[in-house]
Amino acid sequence: MQVASRFGRLSLRRQLFAPLGDQPHCMPGNALLPAHQGMIITRGLQERACLWPQDLPFALVARLLGWQAQTEAVLSDTSIRTLVRTHGQIIRQAEQEEVRALLAQPDLSAHTPQLVSPTQPRRRAGWPAELSAAVDKALQDGLAAPPEGVSRADWERVLHVRRQEAALPVEALRQLGPQVQPEQTLVTMDEVLTRAVGKRHFWEIRTARVSTPAGTRYLSGTGPALLRQLLVLLLLCAVRWPALLVVADGARWTRTWFGELCAVLPGSALILDWWHLCKRCRELASMACRGRKAKVALLRPIYRHLWQGEVAAAVALLEAYRPEARNLDRLEEWITYLRERTPYIPNYRERRRTCQYIGSGAVEKVNDLLVARRQKGEGMRWQESTSDALAALRTLMLNGGWDGYWQHHQVLPLVAT
Repeated sequence: MQVASRFGRLSLRRQLFAPLGDQPHCMPGNALLPAHQGMIITRGLQERACLWPQDLPFALVARLLGWQAQTEAVLSDTSIRTLVRTHGQIIRQAEQEEVRALLAQPDLSAHTPQLVSPTQPRRRAGWPAELSAAVDKALQDGLAAPPEGVSRADWERVLHVRRQEAALPVEALRQLGPQVQPEQTLVTMDEVLTRAVGKRHFWEIRTARVSTPAGTRYLSGTGPALLRQLLVLLLLCAVRWPALLVVADGARWTRTWFGELCAVLPGSALILDWWHLCKRCRELASMACRGRKAKVALLRPIYRHLWQGEVAAAVALLEAYRPEARNLDRLEEWITYLRERTPYIPNYRERRRTCQYIGSGAVEKVNDLLVARRQKGEGMRWQESTSDALAALRTLMLNGGWDGYWQHHQVLPLVAT
């Protein structure tokens, strides 16, 4: 029997028990060993085989494991890929079983969600430190216009906070930004497309991040499985932080899921991410307008109205643009896009001025951490099981459940013990 470990390969001689008659052959003590097919891979080697592929190609991981064990090809890249898929399936199955068990319970108010305590510092300053003197002077002089180097949107936010707290130092103003409120649960959700083997074929990995005053939790998965897990986590969080805010890209599946969520948690709010709104408007404008100049001339007033939540005014501009449009079908698609998402387009200017969430960075950062950084490289092709397994392992690590899984064979639960 071959045993692959961090210290190389071991060959163990074992006896075969061959009873007389028609009874099957067996190996004494085989039931005490882990499941194997001719070779046993130790738990420590499996951990490294699942850890390193989160950042490195499988072939390179196979070489690194061989160097560490001082044994050439202690595991092949195919074996490593199989291990990743196997443990990814174990994690997903455990998640689904826990979700089914929690949904079967009539009341979840007695449970506490398992969250990761915030340890990262505040994000970097909104403007360079050398601008502090100019900002301080502008505040003392009561200037309405922003100093050079500070955007008007940032300046409005600074003035709003300064009116509320005149003694707030300039250094604190440089780090203004939205924060989760004491009774708020913030959800950012999106999807990432990874390339499949076939031409123009993609897999969709859905991601989410739940933030509360007590901590955060990352989620990933495919199809309805992620949505059920996210629903259960929000039911656990809503007991202590009932003000639920969802920031998403406004895709059909997110709006459908949010409609179902409102039936369970009424009073929840959904905001269309500003960055995705602008991106979609740019794409449709490129197809509907006659040239770049016409596109820029149309987008400028459209953005102005949408930034202040004036969807009806933006739609009226598009309706009046029909005689000049190059592609009426795309223009109609643009109008339909805005009308269907009107309930989810707030006054972004007011929300930014009052330091509230409007999306952008938080949504895309989750995608980058869980999927894109590893799986969106040039020329990469994936099987769905491998892509989802890597996302599952990465999610487990970011949630702080890596050691518990490999040392105690426990998948990090949604409920704190």
